[in-house]
Amino acid sequence: MTLQDEGNPIIFTNGDNDTFPLWYSQDVEGVRPDARVCNLSYLQTDWYIDQMVRPAYESPSLPITWPRLDYCSGTNEYVEIVPAAEAQIRKYYQDDPEAARAQFGDEPFELKNVLKYWVRSKDEELHFIPTDTVYVTIDKDAVRKSGMMMASDTIPDKMVISLAGRRGLAKNDLMMLEMIAESNWTRPVYVAISVGSENFMNLGENFVQEGLANRITPFTTHTTDKDGILTPIEGVKNFDTEKAYKNVMERYKYGGLSKPGLYLDETVMRMCYTHRSLMAQLAKALLEEGQEEKALAVLEKCEKEIPYYNVPVNYGSGSFDMAEVYALLGKEPQARNIVNELWKNADQYMNYYLSLPKSRFLASQRDCFRQILVMQRIGQITKIFDPGLADKMDAAIRTHYNTYASLGGQM
Repeated sequence: MTLQDEGNPIIFTNGDNDTFPLWYSQDVEGVRPDARVCNLSYLQTDWYIDQMVRPAYESPSLPITWPRLDYCSGTNEYVEIVPAAEAQIRKYYQDDPEAARAQFGDEPFELKNVLKYWVRSKDEELHFIPTDTVYVTIDKDAVRKSGMMMASDTIPDKMVISLAGRRGLAKNDLMMLEMIAESNWTRPVYVAISVGSENFMNLGENFVQEGLANRITPFTTHTTDKDGILTPIEGVKNFDTEKAYKNVMERYKYGGLSKPGLYLDETVMRMCYTHRSLMAQLAKALLEEGQEEKALAVLEKCEKEIPYYNVPVNYGSGSFDMAEVYALLGKEPQARNIVNELWKNADQYMNYYLSLPKSRFLASQRDCFRQILVMQRIGQITKIFDPGLADKMDAAIRTHYNTYASLGGQM
């Protein structure tokens, strides 16, 4: 339900827990027959691509133009990236532009041309990707009509797709790139937020979040560091609060988590954390935009639908953001309740780790140090509404850290 209603959207998923509930929803409940679920794990196989290039329900075929011989089993399973070739190609275009254009197109590193003249080349000497940065020329009118949020004041001339750090692309990666090259922004393309970053190349640099899915846009909204961590670019929007608010408050259906005494297994609990994190992130984004009433409404909706008595407060479930937003809204009791639970949990973990024999402590010091960071973040939030309590927390953290260091714990 996160997906745009118009344009027959596509959503990339990866694991069983991402995919099978969506298939059930379409097959049995008839939900969103206009949308297409595309599983990246299966997209490595020719039989699944065969399915994707056929219409299904009310969804037209996916924008894949390759003939079957170019994606059948044993063909284009993995294509090496050779960035060193880029300089040679540029020199070729400089020395003999007419011959170069005839062989590789007007723009050698345009995504469509890379796929056509290199990836799909029948010449083994050219069967690689000759750059680690490809481009998609942007149809700006199509972007304006697409329904996506304009992440910045100007639409870029080209979308930059970095392949840096990768040695090659598998068939599912190539199919993703093919769909981006051919969709021309008239067909919305999303990635479920539960899909790991290792599964979508560096396309996260172009994400705009609309709820439980990230939309791929031509705007560069994030940078990627050497560890693969995405960092938002200042001054560029990466969260569509209007769409996300409508999704969370009106479109999503919640399955009865408010019933006391439910047993939630580990997998379901992680999904509950994902939903709470989304709502906390949305509340924080709304507050940053000055929409205080909406921010509070989202937090109240979260407490109602995903209550603490079934889904405990946890640093990985958006609780930091929830506590901070409550504090900044002047809702001290709510902020204090969350902070107290977070602190109690982290303090108990610290006491446990620090009580271990030295060999076991050293094996778990990474987890132990994480709790120190958690406690520091709790102290920062507490300082907003109770500086005195925050000072006491800082003193406790120093005591814990001294013990941690004395046992051989490293920064």
